[in-house]
Amino acid sequence: MTHVTQEKWSSGTAFLLAAIGSAVGLGNIYRFPYVVGENGGGAFVLLYLGIVLLFGIPLVMTELTIGRRRQLPPITAFTELSEGKKSQPFWKFVGFSSILTPLGILGFYFVIAGWTLNYVYSIITGQLNNLVEGQTLAVFTEMQQSPATLIFWMTLSLLITAFIISRGIKAGLEKAVNILMPMLFAILVILVIYSAFNGGMVETFEFMFTPDFSKITGRTVLEATGQAFFSLSLGSATMLVYGSYLPKDTSIPKLACGVAFADTFVALIAGFAVFPIIFNNGLEIDSGPNLVFVTLPVIFDQMPLGQAFGILFFLLLAFAAITSTISLFEPAVSNLEERGIFSRKKASVVVGFGLWCLACLSALSMNVLSDLRVLTFNDTVASKNIMDLLEYMSANAMMLINSLFAGIFLGWILNRKEALEELGLGDSILFKFWRAIIKYIVPVVVGYLIYAFFTGQMGG
Repeated sequence: MTHVTQEKWSSGTAFLLAAIGSAVGLGNIYRFPYVVGENGGGAFVLLYLGIVLLFGIPLVMTELTIGRRRQLPPITAFTELSEGKKSQPFWKFVGFSSILTPLGILGFYFVIAGWTLNYVYSIITGQLNNLVEGQTLAVFTEMQQSPATLIFWMTLSLLITAFIISRGIKAGLEKAVNILMPMLFAILVILVIYSAFNGGMVETFEFMFTPDFSKITGRTVLEATGQAFFSLSLGSATMLVYGSYLPKDTSIPKLACGVAFADTFVALIAGFAVFPIIFNNGLEIDSGPNLVFVTLPVIFDQMPLGQAFGILFFLLLAFAAITSTISLFEPAVSNLEERGIFSRKKASVVVGFGLWCLACLSALSMNVLSDLRVLTFNDTVASKNIMDLLEYMSANAMMLINSLFAGIFLGWILNRKEALEELGLGDSILFKFWRAIIKYIVPVVVGYLIYAFFTGQMGG
């Protein structure tokens, strides 16, 4: 089969910025603080860090290795790397599954990205000024109940993403992350400094780094694993595709460590931006989306220079959302382009239209289709609307399943010599340790988590 030649990252640094942009998303800034809050603070942070070190970095290395070995998108990469094996059709299906997963994630993620854009506009125009919490709750509820509002802002986030992707790797992805990532980091640092001068830092340190192991349950383990996998873009084809654009002279282990470090750093720093505001104002630490979209706008309105910092906060969320949506959008476009089915621009339009239809269903499931419920497989969650189901399956089950198969593929199917050549570690203790984790520990641990998820012991 003839393959269309793909662009490559201009450098390892360009890849690192793009991969960090993929990893640093709403999962770090919007979700991480309140997941920490729900699961007892410091104990959860330690568990999360352990999962990132033991599973996150090895699996990022695994996906980058599979992607770069043939420098092809997932379906073709899995197919060619398993050539001659009786299981080749199965691995082709695994590649297909890895591309479908980010599409499922985008089905709900674009809607939430639209929320952030809407709030940036609302704060800039003063629509959230001089409101009390009951009024901001009404604003948030009104937004969710308005199909036109949700679809407009969701469409805008999708168009921004599709435009960036359509321009290619260097003119699109690289240029976007070169602009957005420095701005994202700058905003985050400014918010942390602002929080430091307004109190609550001592309580934040104590909360985030004082472990209460009595809070650790089976559900906490899944929460931490799911957060780590989602945050590092594992099992979503992103690292597979980004790896296929990597030059051969770049170090996969160093890049994997860089992505994991930056991602975890931002997640922790986001806590220092958000938690001081929570503690200083006596707010509930585990109030979820309501904290971000209902309570914080009121707090920003009451703080010195609060409107400016409110704008910065929601810009931070918007930038984080866009850097993630472009990484999740890329695998499907890359697959269509590589196979010569469409040009990159046409592929962006085709994928974009399909995602728009799916995201519209998600948006409508919050209002006019709210009575449409989908039954699930355990008593923990009897039914979910379309948006919740997409999040439940794509951002939890499918990412775990895809990561499990990536580990099995590299440990048991891919030739050991090929893995050695890609990683550049030599036949060292480090290589053997990494391969042992991928070959033996990942299948057992992730396999158990998938079993627990589907039997209702965890998740929901």
